[in-house]
Amino acid sequence: MFHLYFGGFDVLLYLGGIYGAIALSKALCDQMDAADIAQSSTTTTALAPMQPLAPELIAPAAKREEVSVRVSV
Repeated sequence: MFHLYFGGFDVLLYLGGIYGAIALSKALCDQMDAADIAQSSTTTTALAPMQPLAPELIAPAAKREEVSVRVSV
């Protein structure tokens, strides 16, 4: 009887958790949809057009220094 009671209690907890997760996700999605509608109903902001980069802007090559390494065993 003990196992049956706590097994039923676990099932109720699982169902409550699933219901809570579904309700929370629905509330978040509804809030995001409302924000999208509010954002799209406002005036659209004009973005500046992208400017092409000049072809001569190239990073200089790094200068290499001679390094000598000796390994002794």
